[in-house]
Amino acid sequence: MNLTRHGKPRMVPTTNTPPTATMGWRRRLRVPLLAWLAAGILSLEGTVLGQAVDRVQLVGGTSVAGSVVAVSPVGIDMENSDGTPQTIAIETIREVQFGAEPQSLKNARTMLLRGRGADARDEVAKIDADELDGVEPLVLAEVDFLKAATAGQATLDAGGDLAGAATLVAAYLAKHPTSHHFFQMTELLGDLHARSGQPERALAAYERLRGGPPALQVRAAAAKAAMLFTQGKADEALSEYEAAIALAGNEKASQPQKRSAEVGKARCLLLQGRHDAAVETVLQIINAANPEEKELLSRAYTVLGATYRAIGGKEQDALIQFLMVDLVYNTLPETHAEALFNLAELWDNGGNPERAREARQNLKSAYPDSPWAAKLDPSKS
Repeated sequence: MNLTRHGKPRMVPTTNTPPTATMGWRRRLRVPLLAWLAAGILSLEGTVLGQAVDRVQLVGGTSVAGSVVAVSPVGIDMENSDGTPQTIAIETIREVQFGAEPQSLKNARTMLLRGRGADARDEVAKIDADELDGVEPLVLAEVDFLKAATAGQATLDAGGDLAGAATLVAAYLAKHPTSHHFFQMTELLGDLHARSGQPERALAAYERLRGGPPALQVRAAAAKAAMLFTQGKADEALSEYEAAIALAGNEKASQPQKRSAEVGKARCLLLQGRHDAAVETVLQIINAANPEEKELLSRAYTVLGATYRAIGGKEQDALIQFLMVDLVYNTLPETHAEALFNLAELWDNGGNPERAREARQNLKSAYPDSPWAAKLDPSKS
């Protein structure tokens, strides 16, 4: 059963007929009339017949504008701006923006998508109760989503009360079982359980992703692999990553998940000491990636830098990869923190203490609770 939108008013704007008694009147009215029309067009920008436009941003960068009619775990039903109905599969959606939602809500979701969990959590807190007075259920549900999602992501990024964050996410899922965020939040719940050392509960959450479309089944296998990797089980993790890659095959919607699994595979190869294979795998990912896949490229360059460090004698190559993460692909906290840690060590080893100090300070100020910050040499400021 989908969550539906009811009773959205549709108002047809009316216009006054300009006087037509004389050509003089027409001349005198031409400029103000054009200005009036222009103002009317501008006021309707972002609206459909007086109603705020909803917008679905797709993974490829395009968007669909209109009115969201219903949401479900597997897709969004829309009425497009031209009145035609359309169903959009959940695995193709990057973001759903509701026209009637408060600006703070939009800002928080943007921050969350950019990996800024703590900032997004703070932005959600700015939403005033008056802003939500009379808003439709879909917008209220979006507030619930962002409160839970930002709390969970901020805890994963910087540490904190994992059990409390997991409780918030689980409560959201219980309250909104038909949300279009269902699978995203289920994966987040699994990640929180995995981080808190509860592998059985994490696996149970990841297993629920297998009830979704193929792309989410690939995510389920990759999430399980990531958990095994953090437990130091590189061989088992590699098998799961390879299963995820095979499951994706050439199915178009699964390709982003497939590339993410390939990065995970490369990290496993690194841990196994198969450095050449790891480098080859990552370079193939980087060469084939879309420049807009910033999270993917952040992970890829981080693995490549770590592999060059492990090989030995390639410190300059490693430095370049971590600088790419720091300067270009720095929106993902976990990889940015790892890059800053490595840069601090590489600059120190290369005889650049000032740059090393700058990297350490950036790491401590931006990610003070990160495990990478905890690894810094306490004897160095």
